[in-house]
Amino acid sequence: MRIQKNSFLSSSGAGFWVILFTIFFLGVNMTALVLKETMILSLLPVFLLFVYLYFFAVDKLFLVIAAVVPLAINLSDFDSRLAVTMPTEPLLAGLLLLFFLKSIFEPQIWKPFLRNPVTIAFIIYFAWLFFAALASQMPLVSWKFFVAHLWLIVPLYFFGTRVFYLKPNTQRYFVLLQVVSLVIVVAYTLVRHATYAFGDQESHWVMQPFYSDHAIYGSAIALFTPVLVFFLFDKKYSLTARFFMLLALIVLLLGLTFSYSRAAWLGFFVAVGLGVIVQFRIKLKYLFLSFLGLLLLVLVFQNQIIARLEKNKQDSSKDVVKNIESMSNISTDASNLERLNRWHCALRMSADNPVFGTGPGTYQFLYAPYQLSRDLTIISTNAGTLGNAHSEFLGTMAETGIPGMITFIFLVLAIFIYGFNTYVALQKTDKVRARFILGIILGLVTYFVHAFLNNFLDSDKIAVPVWGFVAIIVANGLWVKAENEKRKLESLHE
Repeated sequence: MRIQKNSFLSSSGAGFWVILFTIFFLGVNMTALVLKETMILSLLPVFLLFVYLYFFAVDKLFLVIAAVVPLAINLSDFDSRLAVTMPTEPLLAGLLLLFFLKSIFEPQIWKPFLRNPVTIAFIIYFAWLFFAALASQMPLVSWKFFVAHLWLIVPLYFFGTRVFYLKPNTQRYFVLLQVVSLVIVVAYTLVRHATYAFGDQESHWVMQPFYSDHAIYGSAIALFTPVLVFFLFDKKYSLTARFFMLLALIVLLLGLTFSYSRAAWLGFFVAVGLGVIVQFRIKLKYLFLSFLGLLLLVLVFQNQIIARLEKNKQDSSKDVVKNIESMSNISTDASNLERLNRWHCALRMSADNPVFGTGPGTYQFLYAPYQLSRDLTIISTNAGTLGNAHSEFLGTMAETGIPGMITFIFLVLAIFIYGFNTYVALQKTDKVRARFILGIILGLVTYFVHAFLNNFLDSDKIAVPVWGFVAIIVANGLWVKAENEKRKLESLHE
């Protein structure tokens, strides 16, 4: 095709305009530097690059977000007035705006997965969140929480599912880029922690400024370990690539061990157990009978079990075995006792506000009056520090009522049921994809087990990988559906 010489889109025309714009920009920027002593205009090329990515390469933008999430820094660590994580939250907010524009001008692009059960569960969850915000005791806090949840979930799920479906290779890049950045953070943390002889107290803050504390840090590491294990056995990668993956896995496991995050350990071991069950195809009836037997034993010996727990005086320690023992210490371990205090507050708040709760995001501001003197610990506070309700489920119940917790549980169940159905279907058609999806599911297992003991989905550090993993599952489910429909059409034409 012949291109007109005076066309802006021609190579010579584009080159001329690029050179002209570059000269103009350099002149203006130098003037600003000399006269105003400001470097703000130096950010213009970066801004223009992201404008290009938003409108012409959303898949590349997703990979940029994945790469920077573990390395992102919350500005509130330096200025309490700026509670924004840079650069991920502004990038996600921009994607949310683009989602609304696309929904207005190109609504048909979302139609293929609007009937998906996970999408429906998300819509129900957000609908109830909206109603709970309307009835909030602190409207400003709740609407801020609602908008923040929109930009943490909607871009990752809707854009993510579309990008991962149309460009399947981005699924693995999305995971691996986060792993690379996380390995950098873990290496930094381990080196810093080593200077303190891997002490238990120091483990709470040595990962700063990248992660706020050891619990969210451990949770992030646990999320990626299962899928990285499956990558190691994927012959799609060269021996060199798998060697570096093995090194990355060793670094992550060391980071998980020295995070001293007992909740992250618990999530990791549950995922390992579930992985063994799935891989060795242990029949569900045996698992169900085992669970019933265990439940029966707990009910029969509940008094002895409680008495035993009350006698456990082992506090958290840098000794791994002792740290595991301290998980059941409900008599002297301040961390465990404070978690129970926060749970009791959540239950009392829910009892007073069973339908709409106190409002999304309000727990930390309203729980103080619900503390009883018998529950207080040496680390109790009325300021909402040291985490919120220490449970995604109880926190959701306190803030959005019992119906809100039900919608959240429904969302989690929809994700896992759809995920395992997708895994089973892929086992018949593409075993490599199936193993990848199993790794993703087990990564989510580590978090949602952890979610009984902590709540981090309001942080981009956890929200990006969790909802990104969900988008990968749904994208593969849609691929399975499309392949089945394709085969049906082919069989009809034969």
